[in-house]
Amino acid sequence: MKYLLDTDILIDVLRGYPPAIEWLATLTETPAVISVCVMELVQGCRSKADLKTVEQLIAPLEVWYPTESEMQLAHREFAARFLKTRLSVIDAIVAAVALARATPLCTFNTRHYNDFHLELCQPYPKAQTQ
Repeated sequence: MKYLLDTDILIDVLRGYPPAIEWLATLTETPAVISVCVMELVQGCRSKADLKTVEQLIAPLEVWYPTESEMQLAHREFAARFLKTRLSVIDAIVAAVALARATPLCTFNTRHYNDFHLELCQPYPKAQTQ
């Protein structure tokens, strides 16, 4: 099964969280990540070493670039929800791509996506204090 990884899952892997690393190693199909999530990871880098680590993590993954129709869907959803829920631009794009491609979204930020009728996946146990 193809999975789409949200930024929080990739952060867990970057931080060396064993359940995240173990889960990722069990996948039989290469997971995908959206280009804007990669940019979020880069935004968190504080050094060239951090950037190299992010690039190494992303290298084996499929990077998906939103299509025009996915961006139109993200725009509509963002405009409809922002004032009520404070939906972020990136979450709107992630939700639109997951919806359009009918791909399960792996994330622990489920409240960001509750209203989207997405298939959400929390793929490993998450400790309360990490």
